[in-house]
Amino acid sequence: MPITCSKMLCGLLLTAVATLAVGCQMLQEMTPTEPTQSEYIPIEYHRFVSGVYVDELANKYVTVDCRFNSTMAGTLPGGYSSTRYMSFFAVAPSMQGQMESPQPLNVIVPKDLADIVFSLRYGDSIRIKGRAIEVYSQQALSGQMFRSLVLQANLIEKL
Repeated sequence: MPITCSKMLCGLLLTAVATLAVGCQMLQEMTPTEPTQSEYIPIEYHRFVSGVYVDELANKYVTVDCRFNSTMAGTLPGGYSSTRYMSFFAVAPSMQGQMESPQPLNVIVPKDLADIVFSLRYGDSIRIKGRAIEVYSQQALSGQMFRSLVLQANLIEKL
């Protein structure tokens, strides 16, 4: 009888280890690897901020052209430490004949890029390469939850 129990325990242990290994592999596959500079997907500003393409763009590495608006404090989404990250607002790029989008883009920036951010002036045209991150927000009046995207910047270029 003790031999049968130990065989059963051994079998259960092997099953648990195999399940854990598969689970770790699946988690690894869900975290995208950062692409080379040429592999970022160019996304039009209005499409990114619209909220309509959250499922399509979440966790993708994208390039967005926009204009610097302002730095701000205290607007980091959950999971971002203020000791490692800062944020700023960007707005739609200037295009003649088009109305400016009232919807700003929240850009999350590692503090390694702070010098670049602080060198920018209101209205500067910039290109941001980074990862689209899905966030949940709650409307103040209705209390309704909605999904949107923020951009976690890896590179900021002044155009």
